[in-house]
Amino acid sequence: MATTLNDRSVLAEWLPRCHQILDLEAIEETILQTLLFAGFPKTIEALKQVRKHLPQAGPAKHIEDHAAAGTKTSRVIYGKHHGRLIEVLDELHPDLTRWMIEDGYGRILSRPGLDLQDRELAVMASLMASGMVNQYRAHIRGALLAGVDREDIIWFTNTFQCIIAADLRPDFENVTRRVLATHGKTTGE
Repeated sequence: MATTLNDRSVLAEWLPRCHQILDLEAIEETILQTLLFAGFPKTIEALKQVRKHLPQAGPAKHIEDHAAAGTKTSRVIYGKHHGRLIEVLDELHPDLTRWMIEDGYGRILSRPGLDLQDRELAVMASLMASGMVNQYRAHIRGALLAGVDREDIIWFTNTFQCIIAADLRPDFENVTRRVLATHGKTTGE
């Protein structure tokens, strides 16, 4: 969330606290994956803050087959909606589909070092901070499909209400309520 908002003061305050709870790998992975939502400049600035508190970077990681890993991860997150997602993205542009699967889900969200449940919670925080309601809808479902408990999602979304622009809070609350009310009531969700 702080990476998405480029809030260095929050990073400076919370990194020492996070390091008491999370290991370096989890902290780095959470920040590295915000590249998808915040871009390179904000991710670089966040990692500069990490290095101030935790000077030694973790090892580089690589996934051999980005397309296969990305397809597997995106199928978990989108469940029965995966096929439709691919159709919609292909209509927008086929390269976007390939980049999302290979880069977003393959290179980034399929990396070792952070489980898919924690990755989806971090994705939700980035989407809340950036005001991306439609993508949030998909990823709150994805968090549930990845195994995040409803109670954890409720706690998480209530805790992070403060990062949502005031005019968008009702939209995010409605999406959360609808997804939680309908999840599991139809096959594949």
